[in-house]
Amino acid sequence: MIDRRFDSKRRRPTRGTSSETPTKPSDRGLRASRGPQALHRRAHARIGVAALLLAGLSACSSLGSYKARGYQPPTTVSAKVTFGASALAQAQEVDYLQAANTEAALLRRAWLQLQLHRTQDALDSAARVIFTTPPPSAHVEAFARYVRAAAYRAQGLAERGRFDAQRARQLAVDPELQRRLRQLPTVAARPGAGGSNRAHAGAVAWSDLRIQRRGGWRPQPPNTGNLDPMQRPSRVTIHHSAMFFQSTATRAAATQISQIQREHMNNRGYGDIGYHFLIDPSGRIWEGRQLRWQGAHASGRNNIGNIGVCLLGNFVRERNGQGPTPNQIRSMEQLVVALMQRYRMTGDALFCHSDFKSTACPGPRMAPIVKQFARELRARRIAAAAEEDE
Repeated sequence: MIDRRFDSKRRRPTRGTSSETPTKPSDRGLRASRGPQALHRRAHARIGVAALLLAGLSACSSLGSYKARGYQPPTTVSAKVTFGASALAQAQEVDYLQAANTEAALLRRAWLQLQLHRTQDALDSAARVIFTTPPPSAHVEAFARYVRAAAYRAQGLAERGRFDAQRARQLAVDPELQRRLRQLPTVAARPGAGGSNRAHAGAVAWSDLRIQRRGGWRPQPPNTGNLDPMQRPSRVTIHHSAMFFQSTATRAAATQISQIQREHMNNRGYGDIGYHFLIDPSGRIWEGRQLRWQGAHASGRNNIGNIGVCLLGNFVRERNGQGPTPNQIRSMEQLVVALMQRYRMTGDALFCHSDFKSTACPGPRMAPIVKQFARELRARRIAAAAEEDE
């Protein structure tokens, strides 16, 4: 029969038979030699080994930080620092810079992202420098504007970066930056611009705008008893759907829009989908709630005379986030300009959802683009007024 006995010297249970097996003399001598000092030395040795293991693990985990291998993020803004060659692989330096949020680090990261052809990430990093509180110095803004102009050109959207290039030329004092700006091709205003909104982003007239009609996404019938008539539109508000979505397929976009309507009607008690227009990653513009009905997208009285435009996607910086596609941005601009022409609005009438309530919508990757576009529209209106006065 097997039984368990407690060995008071070894402080652990031992196995034996009913008649205890005698301990070997050599084992007794070994245990006798283990006095308190020997045990103390062995405990210290184990602690030392554990400390070495922890140090090794700590060193491994720190490889992803910007302090790895002695790397330090830049602290000054200059052509030498921002545009200089990297001692590391460019992608590796970008990873190290993710933890740094200073102007110098963001500009360096934006430039490296541009060299890696990650143009949307470069635009996002540069926007974080420009659209901040308090605003950057003229010297810093000039670098950020140059990077944006170069990124738009790399995307084939040189017209979008024209304002950034002009602004950079006005502000630049760094000789190397001035030289690069001279080499940046000048984008001429489109014929008939005159500072008007029509000339922006390949704008088209309302009647020529291609819009996927409401029936294309098979909506539920609206509850017209829960809808208010739309007053004359006087503003446009941009949103994101806050759901990761990258498909460019027509059917996938239609399904996504239908899901948004079900969420709005079944879970929020709306009379219909809350937005008047939605834009998918391929740039298709979809009709949502009909314009004869007031929207449900900006909270309460903020919806009065307010056209809601939602871009499908989740434009946050976290892992489940994404950036708007160039086609989405182009279509958003065309739609906004066409709406402003139709209802005689100006750049002052363009808003983000976050302008009306405490929310991240339309996301930190989209909000700077909207604000930049509104500023461009206002600048063009001012330029047009100045020309008329002359």
